[in-house]
Amino acid sequence: MTYIICALAVGYFIFLLIGMRLGHSAGAVVRMSLDGVKTAWTLMIILLLIGVLTGTWRGAGSIVTIVYYGIQLIRPKLFLIVAYLVTCLLSYALGTSFGVAGTAGVIFMTLARGGGVDPVLTAGALLSGIYFGDRTSPASSTAFTVASVTQTNLYTNVRNMLRTGLIPWLLCFVCYAWFSVRNPISTMDPEVLKAFRETFTISAWTILPAVIILIFPLLHIPILITLCSSIAAAAAVSMILQKASFLSLFRTALLGYHAADPAVAAILDGGGMISMADTVIIVALACSYTGIMNGSGMIGILGARIGKAADRRGLFPCMILICLVAAAVFCNQVVAIILCESLLGPSYEKKGKSREELAIDIENTAITIPALIPWCILCSVPLAIFGVSYAAVPYAIYSYAIPLVNLAMKKRKN
Repeated sequence: MTYIICALAVGYFIFLLIGMRLGHSAGAVVRMSLDGVKTAWTLMIILLLIGVLTGTWRGAGSIVTIVYYGIQLIRPKLFLIVAYLVTCLLSYALGTSFGVAGTAGVIFMTLARGGGVDPVLTAGALLSGIYFGDRTSPASSTAFTVASVTQTNLYTNVRNMLRTGLIPWLLCFVCYAWFSVRNPISTMDPEVLKAFRETFTISAWTILPAVIILIFPLLHIPILITLCSSIAAAAAVSMILQKASFLSLFRTALLGYHAADPAVAAILDGGGMISMADTVIIVALACSYTGIMNGSGMIGILGARIGKAADRRGLFPCMILICLVAAAVFCNQVVAIILCESLLGPSYEKKGKSREELAIDIENTAITIPALIPWCILCSVPLAIFGVSYAAVPYAIYSYAIPLVNLAMKKRKN
């Protein structure tokens, strides 16, 4: 993500110059940007906690256990559908696409190549699975970003996402089930499971952190408490079952998990608070843009023009266009989310639409559309992890089914 941060930093200075050109002093524009960053403090804390969560889950064996038992379910004609369902479950529990791509995704790609399953099809199923959770999970950084910028309730948004995402999810299920039957796996490499058993104590207790993430939102427990509870459970499992020391646990929470076995390390290493540093910087820079745009009056000028376009074309189609442009230029979801809210928020209010509708429309565009753009990190990074080309993108059905199905539903209502 370094090049994205550099590009956003350059963009910050461009915005600074534009603000000065509009008659504001350099100091005033900087203060505007800081006001924008202040609005994201809670979000940035959540992001860092999610980093801790991904590290401690690795150390506790939670990810390994879910994948281990998921692999036990695989039959020759069920490989792709199991890969899709396991990555859906893991990404929903963890709320991270890259984390699941780099762990469960690598495992399933290894099994696919060894068992004669088309790697392109497998990668497409995995992309759909990882972005199901990235969009829908209450532990997802993007879900919390949308809730934060739209000032809506996270759990209300999650319920709306599950409702509006049901048809696309079922469509994926049917397609990958059909692909599974047509592309059965011939053999299974037992070495992956053997390496897991030798490194971790695999027990039902190791999925306790995942159970907390799945159950607590149903009880309307605040996300901060949910994340901290899951982290605490993962820490307890690490120390009691995996025999981790307090020092190694602290290191895992901060710097990520690092396995002693090279075979396991190649699959499972990563996570930790440090893994979210780039994302936090991107959020801060993106919010600084918003602060400058609001404070200098730029947002009003752009919003007025986009509002006229929305009157002619509709709110949702305009949001799709903004997402495409933002993702193509800035190569990430965060800027797309913030621009959609800043530029179209007034138009939604003008037309009497609720903040919840604004939030769900952002979720149905800005979260999955960037995963379809080849040079965007949402697409290029997972494909690099999987070792496949952009030919897998058409098989990432969930990423384009979400905006297309919801566009069709909105047209039907109108």
